Amino acid sequence: MQLLKFTVDSALLRELGEKLVETVHVALVELVKNCYDADATEVDVIFDYDEKGKSRIKIIDNGTGMSFEAIQNFWMRIATVNKNTQLHSNVFGRPLTGAKGIGRFSCRRLGGCLELITQGTKSGDKIGKQRKIQRTVVKFPWTDFEPGTDVTEIECDGEMTELENASTGTTLIITDISEEWTTIGLNWLKRQLAVLAVNRGAKREGFQDDLGFNVRLTAPDFEGGIRDLREDFLNAGWGTLTAYINNKHQAVCELNALGIGRNNITSKAIFPMLKDVSLKIAVIVEEKGQMRDTSVLSLGTLNKILPDWGGVQIRYKGFRVFPYGDDDWLDIDHDRGLRKGNPNNELQGFANSLRGVDPKRSLLNMLSMRSYMGSVEIGESATGFEMKLNREGFIASEAVEQLKAFVRFAIDWSTILRDFYIRKETEGETIIAKNALEKVVDEKVEYSQIVDSAVNYIEKEIENITVSADPQSKVEMKKSFHTATDAIRKYNETTKLELSHLRLVASTSTLLLVFSHEVKSLLGVLEQSKNSLNLLADSLSSKQRKEIYEMAKSFDDLKIRLKELLEFTSLLGNTKKVKPGQVSLREKILRVNKIFDLIVNRYDIQIDYDGVPNNIVISKILEAEVYSILLNILSNSIKSVIAGGDKKKIQISAIKEGSINVIKIRDSGLGLNASKFDEVFIPFISDPEGKLYKNLDSKLNPEDKLIVGSGSGLGLGIVKEIVEARGGSVHFVKPKGSWSTELEIKLP
Repeated sequence: MQLLKFTVDSALLRELGEKLVETVHVALVELVKNCYDADATEVDVIFDYDEKGKSRIKIIDNGTGMSFEAIQNFWMRIATVNKNTQLHSNVFGRPLTGAKGIGRFSCRRLGGCLELITQGTKSGDKIGKQRKIQRTVVKFPWTDFEPGTDVTEIECDGEMTELENASTGTTLIITDISEEWTTIGLNWLKRQLAVLAVNRGAKREGFQDDLGFNVRLTAPDFEGGIRDLREDFLNAGWGTLTAYINNKHQAVCELNALGIGRNNITSKAIFPMLKDVSLKIAVIVEEKGQMRDTSVLSLGTLNKILPDWGGVQIRYKGFRVFPYGDDDWLDIDHDRGLRKGNPNNELQGFANSLRGVDPKRSLLNMLSMRSYMGSVEIGESATGFEMKLNREGFIASEAVEQLKAFVRFAIDWSTILRDFYIRKETEGETIIAKNALEKVVDEKVEYSQIVDSAVNYIEKEIENITVSADPQSKVEMKKSFHTATDAIRKYNETTKLELSHLRLVASTSTLLLVFSHEVKSLLGVLEQSKNSLNLLADSLSSKQRKEIYEMAKSFDDLKIRLKELLEFTSLLGNTKKVKPGQVSLREKILRVNKIFDLIVNRYDIQIDYDGVPNNIVISKILEAEVYSILLNILSNSIKSVIAGGDKKKIQISAIKEGSINVIKIRDSGLGLNASKFDEVFIPFISDPEGKLYKNLDSKLNPEDKLIVGSGSGLGLGIVKEIVEARGGSVHFVKPKGSWSTELEIKLP
């Protein structure tokens, strides 16, 4: 009797590699899942080239690694059953994610050769630096496993050495890699890995506290640098919110969000117990249209991520504090359940400043607790925080209460801005509706005439609708339609008047700022001069009296200037009685230029307005609106040329083209990237490129910030509102010659 036994043809490896692992992208995800299952806290996926210039992939983790025995008995045994009975990882108790035994075939799918370098203990349940460790290096030449050969007959070179005081971990180096890689595939890979990378730490009974898992992706041919997938994920949602406590104990917040750009606020409220505290939170909306980077984020990945990892965690001196982030410690869901829409007094004032936002309802669009994903960092120098004996949270204290108030201030502020974003998007829908109306009426429709044009169209259509009706019904139907359209017209006119008044109110804020600073400056000069006269009065000789007359004359000049400034207040009287009229442009430029005399002379700025003839007259506009346009634009140019630091030149010119005045303002400042030409008109985007105020702070005297403004981001938005309301247009154009920036305004 002869005994027979099965053998395995090497063709099986190819079959398994291609049937079980459909693409290289799936293969790489499976290898990273193995790193996760090995309790790694970090993994680097690197696409690079070896010393011979051949492409390769490296996967490097700091997990438990493997011993020589584990490699021999499990990793190199096809269809081993060791993972079938293990549900959780050894150290952190993570639910195992990798498909059973598919990892080695993923390596085969990715390339022709694999070098496995792993360091682990014999028990395989330790991570980090260990006193004794095994280092095993094995090379797998997959191309040697040709069809027709027996898998068990092909040898792989391996070497094991004993190390002392070394760290655990595994490195896979795959060469002769597949040519299947594409940008689309890499984006799919990022979305899949993001599900693992957002593990920011967990506590599981019977295991060590999970320290989290992060993935760094280096793919120069695709990405151009190292990408931290967790950071990419946090920056891929609707917005990224950061905040910290400054040395005055105020909250300094920044939100970079879809559709509204970068916004900043510093709280009036103080948090005296907080020190060395900051936060970074992703604001994630489960709508595809509210994602900034779909190469990292998708609705599918969100459904896997937010239930487990959404929430605002607390990290104290580098370590996560439980259960914050797993619970509603900020009362977000609690307040949503109560339909709380009204923010605190300070933020209510902020909400009131945003067009279209109802301050008392501005928090109704707050997202669920899980949609705010990130952490609050409490640093080494923070005080007032004491852990409970069971290490589950902090003991109640004033510092903890202020921490909660600080985080809620930042989140509530971001919620108000998101409410503003939603209103703004609605305006975009108005544009679409306007375009559709223009097609129906077959003519161009100005924004100010949308309602009138639509109503006129409806009234014309009434005639067609009522053709077949009997005379009595016809009269009644027309009467009903005319009553409705008349109500629409009257309401529209009332709204226009109210908007005009609000524009004027917004315009006066700039005037008041300039007026206030000018008066303070002049009063300071007068006070100094008066004191000087008092000191000199008794010691003056007759010869020196001429000097007194000169000083008196300077007082007269100052009084005249003060009188001119006081005339601005006449614009702030009963504004509802002010009617649009004709305004001479050059005359207003002269007065606005005078306002900036102090700063223009101090910083040696040249303002040339010789190109503005006396016959340029803007019709049907308020005087205050012209001042607001000029003040906002000129202050922006002044800031730009000061920040630029070189030749400080500003030029204003104007010409008539038929019935339209074309006004151009050019400066030699920092300039503006063409991709930001439209974005800068969005309210509260004051410095989209992040370079203006960074340069300006080092070159501008603190007291001069009152004159040019602190950068609220409202200026150009107000200009656009005024210009378009008066039937004009405003936009940046590519500058000509040596100019850095050129703004073009067209007004009747």
